[in-house]
Amino acid sequence: MMKTSIYLALIVLISCSCKNEKPAEFDLNTLNFKEKIGQVLKPAGLAAKADKPTGWSLAQFAIFESSDPKVMKFNGVDLSGKAGDSVNRVLIHYSIADSTIKLVELKIFSAPQAKALAAALDQKLGKSVYPTDTYTAVLGKNNPTIRRVWIDPKTTIGHFYTDALNKQQQEEAKLAILDYSDDQVAQLASLKGYSTSVTLAVHETTKQLKKAGKN
Repeated sequence: MMKTSIYLALIVLISCSCKNEKPAEFDLNTLNFKEKIGQVLKPAGLAAKADKPTGWSLAQFAIFESSDPKVMKFNGVDLSGKAGDSVNRVLIHYSIADSTIKLVELKIFSAPQAKALAAALDQKLGKSVYPTDTYTAVLGKNNPTIRRVWIDPKTTIGHFYTDALNKQQQEEAKLAILDYSDDQVAQLASLKGYSTSVTLAVHETTKQLKKAGKN
C-alpha cells in the first residue's frame, strides 16, 4: 500500500512538472528554415493573417508582418521601437504551398535598437569577416551605408546586415536571415537590397573565413 502511494505521488509530481513546462519563447536567432510559419508563431500566441503586408515577395510566398514585441527578438534582445511614424517590424516570408519559412527581414528605424541589433549579432555570431573594413568604416555623410555578412557553411544560414543613414541623416538598420543555398531566396534578398549579390557575398565571405582559419 505504501509503495502504491509513493508511485501515485511520483506520477502526480511528474504530471504537474510536465504541465508547468513552458514552450520555448520566440526568438529569430533560432530559426533553421525547416519550420512552418504556424509552428514558429505559436509560442508568441500569434497566427499568420491574410492582412496585406507593406513588403513584397515572390508570387509563391506569403508574408507575416508584425511589430509586436513578442516577435521582435533576436538573441534575447528586444528590438521593438519606432522613430517618428516608422515602427520597427519583422517580415517573415513563407511558402504558400507548405508554409515553410523562407526569408526573414528585420527593419529597424530607431537608432538605439539598430545598435542593439548590431551588438546582438556580434554576440551570437562573432565578428563578421566580410566586408573586411566593416568594423573600421565610420557611418557618416561620406559613408552612409555599412554592411556585414555572416554565413554558416554547415547550416547554409546567412545573416546580411545593413546599417545606414536615411535622408534625414538618422541611423536605421535592416537584417535578412535566410538559407543562402536556396538560389531563389538568395536572389530575392539581393533584389530587396541586402546585397548587390547574396551569392557573391557568400563566396567572398567563405574566402575570408578560410583565410582566417574559421572554415
